[in-house]
Amino acid sequence: MKDHKLKIHLVGIGGVGMGSLAVSLSEFGHEITGSDGKLYDPMKSVLSRANIKLFEGYTPDHLAKVQPDWVIIGNVIRKENPEAQAWIQSGVKFCSFPEAVRRFVIQDKISIVCTGTHGKTTTTTWISFLMRELGQDPSYLIGGVPADLPTGSFISEGKIVVGEGDEYDSAFFDKGPKFLHYNPSIGIIANIEFDHADIYRDLAHVKESFEKFAGLLPGDGVLVVNYHDQHAMEVAQKALCPVQTFGTSEGAMWRLANVVETSAGFSFEVIYKGRSVGQFKTSLFGHHNLMNILSGIVSAVNLGISIEKIRPIVEKFHGAKRRQEVLSTAPITLIDDFAHHPTEVSATIGAVRGRFGSQKIWAVFEPRSATARRNVHQDAYVKSFDRADEVLLCSPFKATDLAQGERLSTTDLTSELVKMGKSAREFPNADSILAVLQKEVRPGDVVLVMSNGEFDKIQKKILDSFS
Repeated sequence: MKDHKLKIHLVGIGGVGMGSLAVSLSEFGHEITGSDGKLYDPMKSVLSRANIKLFEGYTPDHLAKVQPDWVIIGNVIRKENPEAQAWIQSGVKFCSFPEAVRRFVIQDKISIVCTGTHGKTTTTTWISFLMRELGQDPSYLIGGVPADLPTGSFISEGKIVVGEGDEYDSAFFDKGPKFLHYNPSIGIIANIEFDHADIYRDLAHVKESFEKFAGLLPGDGVLVVNYHDQHAMEVAQKALCPVQTFGTSEGAMWRLANVVETSAGFSFEVIYKGRSVGQFKTSLFGHHNLMNILSGIVSAVNLGISIEKIRPIVEKFHGAKRRQEVLSTAPITLIDDFAHHPTEVSATIGAVRGRFGSQKIWAVFEPRSATARRNVHQDAYVKSFDRADEVLLCSPFKATDLAQGERLSTTDLTSELVKMGKSAREFPNADSILAVLQKEVRPGDVVLVMSNGEFDKIQKKILDSFS
């Protein structure tokens, strides 16, 4: 591919996925340009350092300034975008972000695609790190910032590519989910729940997309499925390839056993078809992360890699940023997490409780995603905060963009938590939450911040307050 240098223009280049792809394509030898609205750091600096010519604003005038072979149009771009419309009408070849990944990154490689409502980023990061440590020279595309890799995306000449398989739609001209573009050789389905309420009608609609994904796997491929997730197991029946299950009970082909948690992390045993394949250690916390690690082990074994080579690498893996990322340990422990779905909130708080025991846990939550801001999980959130000592809820992000009858009511959620005997309070913004933390948090307490967005940089404000 390096021998065929292309000129590629990205519309919406400032997003994490698009920006990472742009940098990787540039480093691989292609000539890259891109446009977006107002560009901000750190992505603006990252793109500039990669010698990518940037245009701020969307305008048809860009057609005269760059003459690309291909135009990649990001998911954030709407149909009415004047530059996107101009490119489409110009006759230049164009595609969506996931189609670009297939065309310029995956091609005819062995594609490992990590899917599921939760855990995609950590699993993709883990397998990418594992393959790199094993000397496989993988290409990878991660929807987050890995702790152990230099970048979130990389294109190589290696035969393996690891991708995060998002079920969100691809572009305004391609409403199918991204993961249908990724030509899976090995597919992982970690779990399936209702999410992305802005594009999916209900859980059945979500499962339809995963069924299509399962059906993409070739006969000589393998589908790796969470044995304990009913919906994932039902979807797996649509696969025409072998299915291997992972979990914690004897019904799973691959299972965890003898799990022991300490302040340093977990030790655990892996059992394959009733036979032990050895002991492992990890510094990650939360049983869901053990499942993420196990699914990666299964994937690697199916590529012919021995357990003995995998074992020492498990202990070296530190996960991804904003996934139970410990930002400080004194005088308070501050943890930042991307959790926004009620299942993720519950799992994250549970993981923190498991690691920090009797220490007081402050759960600070901002409903920010398209689903979290809606009332589709109003009741489910009540149970999610069960293991926290103090719950501080921020009003939904851009709440007024949704009708009153559609949006999550943090007032009702707070009331229900109080009825259950939980100490819970509602706040209009991050600064009002910060004021309470500054007044009430004591040395030794654990503050867990959960949001899938910036949350008005409350994490840094807390760090500054307690430094």
